[in-house]
Amino acid sequence: SSGSHWPKHRVAPVGDTVFCLASLAMIVDVCNNSEHSFVLDGDYFPAGELKSDRQIVLAPGVSTKVALSATMEGIKGLMWFVDTEKHNVYVSFAFCRPTIGGTRFSCRVGAPPANLKNDIGSAPNLGKDKFPPNDASNREFCCEWIATADGVQVTIPQEVPFYLPPTVEEYAAAADPAARAGEKPADFMAQTRPMDATDGFVRGLKTAGQGVAGGLASCVAAPILGAKSQGAVGFVKGLGMGLVGGALMAVGGVTCGAAQVGRGFMQIPTAYRARQEEKVWDQELGQWIDVDLVALEHEVAGYKLEDESPTAGSSGPSASVVETEYYELLGVSPGASPAEVKKAYYKEARKVHPDKNPDDEGAKEKFQELQQVYQVLADPDSRKKYDKEGKAGVTAEKNVQMDAKAFFGLLFGSEKFVKWTGELKMAMQMDHFSKNVMSQDAEEPEDMDRGSEIVRKQQTAREVFCAVNLRDKVERMVYGRDLAGFEEQMRLEAHELAGAQYGPELLAVLGERYQLRAEIYLANELAGRFSMKKRWASMNNNWAMARHGVDFYSSAALSVYRLSGVRSAQKSAMKKAVKAAEQDPSVDVEAEQ
Repeated sequence: SSGSHWPKHRVAPVGDTVFCLASLAMIVDVCNNSEHSFVLDGDYFPAGELKSDRQIVLAPGVSTKVALSATMEGIKGLMWFVDTEKHNVYVSFAFCRPTIGGTRFSCRVGAPPANLKNDIGSAPNLGKDKFPPNDASNREFCCEWIATADGVQVTIPQEVPFYLPPTVEEYAAAADPAARAGEKPADFMAQTRPMDATDGFVRGLKTAGQGVAGGLASCVAAPILGAKSQGAVGFVKGLGMGLVGGALMAVGGVTCGAAQVGRGFMQIPTAYRARQEEKVWDQELGQWIDVDLVALEHEVAGYKLEDESPTAGSSGPSASVVETEYYELLGVSPGASPAEVKKAYYKEARKVHPDKNPDDEGAKEKFQELQQVYQVLADPDSRKKYDKEGKAGVTAEKNVQMDAKAFFGLLFGSEKFVKWTGELKMAMQMDHFSKNVMSQDAEEPEDMDRGSEIVRKQQTAREVFCAVNLRDKVERMVYGRDLAGFEEQMRLEAHELAGAQYGPELLAVLGERYQLRAEIYLANELAGRFSMKKRWASMNNNWAMARHGVDFYSSAALSVYRLSGVRSAQKSAMKKAVKAAEQDPSVDVEAEQ
């Protein structure tokens, strides 16, 4: 490489290693024939680094040299430039020059590819002939390049396409489920494949433990059952069968466990490469995958979750309403949707929540009343009955059950924070658990597997919902390059969030989580996955999670304890009211309660 572009220790052959690294270095000579000036917008280097000044400019009408240096693994990475005026024309480079093997290179002008990382592996080989060839039918790159003695020479044409951020409709079209129609469910072996060595060890230990436990249980249970049916002879037969069956189960469990440990160790190279490429593990497919947020957004939009079923989401009030007292207590009209009823309940219940008014007995009674009203109006069947018969039709209902999602929403959240946090997973699990308990006496109890699948989908939808919100939030900065406007927008939103219940506390936790995750990511990218900086950042993250977990569950336990008094008083009042009504039909049940 040219000595004018490199530090002396890179050029002078002090040793074989230095000579090898110098021979792997690259000069990307960019001839910009367009009218745009481009500045460096970002880079990603798993191997090698950018040696040129990061303030480098690809000026129009001139040739600019961009220098890259190699590490022991060679050069592998990405870098992309954006025009300085409207920030809607990109120049994206992908290159791979390993220590052993040929060089690959690609350059795109205009719209960046959907996934720059994929370009590293799919880049064509860098040869002496110009690429793309003149007769090429696919002109997706919009530029030309050819290998040189120092690296590669790239020519940006005069006319370049502009990049416009995709609209919601284009996002949906890009995530057309027809593109995923060819995906087949993973087989049993793939679904049980461990993620890495640690996961394999845990799975193996669990499988072996289950096999040994099952074998011991068989050895104990078989003689007992045999003795009950055939006496001493049955005991002996059962003992023999138990020993044989138990041994087989134990041996099988240990064998399968050892196999899982072995499969985990076999996954070490794959897991290492996948984590370097920022992939995530999909247990259903049994493989590491790239996160396609657009496809996930379209996928979760098609989920049929319990809360979005026609029964729960489309049942409005009856045509005729005999009284409106419950609606007036929440401050909504009789035609309010379930979402409006829920929002109104949150607003009114926060004002009289026992945690906010620990010394106000009147507030406790109002909260109890609001809880009962919401329970009636939130349930489609109870709401129809109330609309037709009034309070008399719903007073003698079963014990009022606190809505788990509403409970945790009142304690730890606000509708203003939903787009940042989503619904708490614990709230989803508690809601599912309470509905399952209530369905035990029903004619068709709820399917446990279906309930678990609903919770899993709800959690996936929550994660995608929050990720989409982040994507939309940073669009002003990423696409518009309006850093000052973005910061002002975030300050205004933080001021609004601080006005919500527990707003300052929630904002502090939210900011801490983002900072910790950013530190982990930066330590991983800049210092390495196994560096001390990365380990320290991970330790801080784990400590913060443990601390917040203790605070969360202690606060929940304290609030549950305080609300137990409300529930006890509610049940007692309900029993007294129903008993009084049975003894004297003329008694006003609602007034008695």
